[in-house]
Amino acid sequence: MSTDAFTNCRYGPESEQTHEFAGIANYNESVYVNFVDPVTQLGGLIRIGNRPTLGYREASVQLTLPGGAIAFRAGREASESNDGFASQGLEIVVKDPTRTVEIGYRNTVARIATPSLLADRGRIALKNAPAEECEISLTFEASVPLFVTTDDDGDCTPGSSTIASDHYEQFGHISGTVRVGDRCWTVRNVSAFRDHSWGPREWASYTGEWLAAWLADGTAITAYGEFEPSGERASGGVVITPDGAFHPITEYTVITDYAGEPAYAGRHVGIVRADGLPLLLLDGTIRHFVPVTQRTEDRGLRMGQMTVDFAGGAAGWGVAEFLRPISRS
Repeated sequence: MSTDAFTNCRYGPESEQTHEFAGIANYNESVYVNFVDPVTQLGGLIRIGNRPTLGYREASVQLTLPGGAIAFRAGREASESNDGFASQGLEIVVKDPTRTVEIGYRNTVARIATPSLLADRGRIALKNAPAEECEISLTFEASVPLFVTTDDDGDCTPGSSTIASDHYEQFGHISGTVRVGDRCWTVRNVSAFRDHSWGPREWASYTGEWLAAWLADGTAITAYGEFEPSGERASGGVVITPDGAFHPITEYTVITDYAGEPAYAGRHVGIVRADGLPLLLLDGTIRHFVPVTQRTEDRGLRMGQMTVDFAGGAAGWGVAEFLRPISRS
């Protein structure tokens, strides 16, 4: 275990633990990891969220498979605890704070050939999809220090949404094995991203886009664009250049007509302006598009999650989300 904290923000090794939640009615503490292998086209979005004051914890495993299908499992279990991150066969453990995280999973997943069915008929799609045994054993190794995206105050998003009052992120690489049914993949030093958030969370309060991207020259990008109730747009995030320098994002614009539909046939086109850098145009083909729905008592949110291959001068790959309000029904 390393003795020096690998961080350039106020969060350090002690922040990798869970936190006090008393008195916060909609408390969420979650850890999230994603990865993309541009060669095999295998990817993953893996998350555990503790909601102790709401009486449950939730876990999701989404593997994007070669050819466009996904392997998926998501669910909740009763819990009023905020001890660790483990649920339904998934466990995410920090082995070396600020540097190394291990991800393990052993349970079933549903193989879904047409992810758009998850939008409005998710339960039926999951029930009718073939179930396959799945084993995941991955290790995340950090390549950049922990960082924040909003002036070191820890707020997750650039606007007024309620997603997390404390939040940090980190880019790195993942190695290990993934098995779905009788197919097994070994990944070595694949591009990866993780975050850790805690505080009040209202999923449906965020309308906008998010991106984690890796360019072929070694540049890493995490970008947030949020539409405020006033109609104004707030942007945040950072561009990390190959020399390790952090460049705050001043503007992130996504050109899209997506409005929350189950499917999206367009491209992912984003424009990033960051301090000290020329304008970045990220024009990409969407390889997987997975519509995930979040609902509260009075609001609904469609989260279009996707893997993207970028072309042109900013060649690379990424994981992106479009978040749009939808009808509660």
